[in-house]
Parts: sequence; C-alpha cells; structure tokens
Amino acid sequence: MDAHEKAQRQRQARHRLHAQKARAGRLRNRVIAISLVCFALLWGTVFVQMATGNDPVLGSSSTTRTASTAKARPAEVAVEPEARAETDTAEAELEAELETESELEDESEAEVAAELEAEFAQAEGEAAEAEAAELQAAEAEELESVTSGQS
Repeated sequence: MDAHEKAQRQRQARHRLHAQKARAGRLRNRVIAISLVCFALLWGTVFVQMATGNDPVLGSSSTTRTASTAKARPAEVAVEPEARAETDTAEAELEAELETESELEDESEAEVAAELEAEFAQAEGEAAEAEAAELQAAEAEELESVTSGQS
C-alpha cells in the first residue's frame, strides 16, 4: 500500500464518518421536531378544553351543561304565546328537577357525614377502652412486682 492509497482510504473513512454523523444529526432533529409538534398539539387540546369549560377534573359536566343551557337564553324571537308558555313550563320543570337533584345530593352528603362521625366516635370509644385496659394491666403488673419483691 503506497501513500496515495493510504490517503485515499483515510478520505473515504472521513467521508463515511461525516455521513454517519450527518444521518445521526438529521435523525436527532426529526425526533426533536416531532416531540415539539406532539407537545404543542396536546397542550393546544388541553387549552381548548379548558377555554370551552370542558374540564374533566371538575366532575360531571352534564348538570353544569344542563344548568347553563337553562339559564342561557338567546335573543328574544317572535314566538307564539302558546309556544312561549310551553317553553317556560319546560324551563320551570327543568329548574325544579335541578333543585331536587341538588337537595338529594345535600341529603346524601349529610348522611355520609353522619355515618363518618358515628364511625369516628366508635373508633374513639374503642381506643379509649383499649387504653384503659392497658393502664389496668400495667397497674396490676406493677402491684404484683411490688408485693412479690418482699420476703
């Protein structure tokens, strides 16, 4: 192998190494670009959900939507009195239904709170009984050791 072949092989090796680094750089740039696009799309989706009021964390949105549609009225349109009366009665029924639902939820919350308080009181009573039993056992043990120590 002469000097010319050696120099040519070194150039080829540098060229292959440069091509490999270029491919790795392109791949790295593509991965970064795709990650940024995905992040922007997901963040945009969350932002749109929050802006429209569809927050899944806040619980069921069916009652919220129902209440908001019952309260939101479009601009007054020329409507026959019979149709307006039917609409008013339907809205009144819907509002009454929503009020009974909220009353039922309040009652069930009160029942759950009462049950929790009863369980807490029972647990406190059991803990007090256990503590009293431990104290009596400790006193009895102390008395036995004192009397048996005398000869």
